[in-house]
Amino acid sequence: MSVASDSHRFFLIRHGETDWNREFRYQGSSDIALNDDGLEQARRVAVRLAQIVPARVFASPLMRASRTAEIIVSHNRGDAKVELLPELREISFGSWEGLTIPEIRELDAETFDKWRLAPFSCVPEGGERFDEIMARARGLAANLVEGGRPGEATFIVAHGGVLRALIAAMLHFDGIDLLWRMRFDNCSITVIDVWGTRPSLLLTNDTHHLRAEDDERIASLVFPL
Repeated sequence: MSVASDSHRFFLIRHGETDWNREFRYQGSSDIALNDDGLEQARRVAVRLAQIVPARVFASPLMRASRTAEIIVSHNRGDAKVELLPELREISFGSWEGLTIPEIRELDAETFDKWRLAPFSCVPEGGERFDEIMARARGLAANLVEGGRPGEATFIVAHGGVLRALIAAMLHFDGIDLLWRMRFDNCSITVIDVWGTRPSLLLTNDTHHLRAEDDERIASLVFPL
């Protein structure tokens, strides 16, 4: 297993593609299923992660994330089951959900432009403030780090927004506004090692498995120690 014996490794995986992803529609808390490409992406990330035996597997209860996690577990030789955590639900975008950027601009261009520049200063109508998602991410991060043991791995399957919040919480990162400049593609892998209580970001948005020629090539991809 590609985990140092004196660290706990967290694999943060974004869910596979949905039709709303493909159409660039804001999903948020809407429960949208994986499309055919998303199912294939999930299978590919499962092949990539089959070399890792996780002690724990957590996922958002939204089906695009929970289904991705189920596919990952089905390819793994370990016996960890998927545990659904409500704290991993995606941030709610309220009235923007289901809409494309041009449609949102037509609805409320002023709020959208403010939100894109400073997502912590405003919120869509009926949506969730980012400080709310940060509050649940901090509590979850503390529990995850406390529950991790050296030499073990934890898989976390969730969404772009909540993964940003979780990374900020785990790394005790103050420049939260910079998180929106980080990219998380569908079925990308981000890795954080925790040495005792000291976290270290190892890699972000790794998608090599999505571009590999075949499963043999995917399986040959390794993670640094």
